[in-house]
Amino acid sequence: MKMPTSIRPLLLLSAVLVLGACRSAPASLSLELPENRPLHAPGESMVLQAVALDAKGQPVENPKLRWVSSAPEVATVDNGVVVARRSGKATIAAAASGKVRAEVEVQVSIPSLVDIRVNGADFLLVGNSIPISAVVKNELGKPLLDVPPEWRSSDETVARVENGRLIGVSPGKAVITATVPPLSRSLQVQVVRSDFARVEVEPTHLVFKKAGQTLQLRAKTFNNRGVVLGDVPVSWYSSDWSVATVSPNGQVTSVGPGRTVVTATAGRRKAAAEVVFEVKTANR
Repeated sequence: MKMPTSIRPLLLLSAVLVLGACRSAPASLSLELPENRPLHAPGESMVLQAVALDAKGQPVENPKLRWVSSAPEVATVDNGVVVARRSGKATIAAAASGKVRAEVEVQVSIPSLVDIRVNGADFLLVGNSIPISAVVKNELGKPLLDVPPEWRSSDETVARVENGRLIGVSPGKAVITATVPPLSRSLQVQVVRSDFARVEVEPTHLVFKKAGQTLQLRAKTFNNRGVVLGDVPVSWYSSDWSVATVSPNGQVTSVGPGRTVVTATAGRRKAAAEVVFEVKTANR
């Protein structure tokens, strides 16, 4: 007997429903992280893999799961896709029919601060190198050890970063930048000639007669053969600013009676010259 054409679609639908009802329900469930690392940016996502097995240990294809996050403000989840929101921890859980359930902890550490750690970058000899590193912290102030910065130099012919060290290449200035998107931190590096040896100050003694008077000090830098170098930067300091101040170009201004030492420094341990002077008031 030939089946009427109008009845065939109904029979096919019934067969599909029967097969679906007979599909094995998950007896066990587990979740797998694609990478064992925190999410480091708002909106960054990862896809959790759900492994469902029936009572015979056979995989259950496309199990129907309910997803939930213990801290949606930290990370949300939709059909296994976890999206970072802010720094913290969230437990992502998936549940199948009955009491079958699995969960996994997801960490979110979003960089909020980048700081460069280096000593002596303001005065580096050509050919020398010093350790340099970047400290990255999240919004909670916790250091992030798995977020390496990208180092960049504004002029690699002057200075560059290589294998955790800042290298002086040639005399000049360069800006070194550490970047952890979207954050960055920069510092200026001064590289001087490798034969720099000493600094001298002229004159070596100043006497003021009244407050507010100014006199000029001059610093000269020399190489190891006594030749004057014109491209070595010098910093000026006064040991007692209540007696006298000193400008970045060595101009000294008297403030009050007393005695102080003005120092011209080129490098942190390279060479220094001291100037001692006495401030005298008009009625002294």
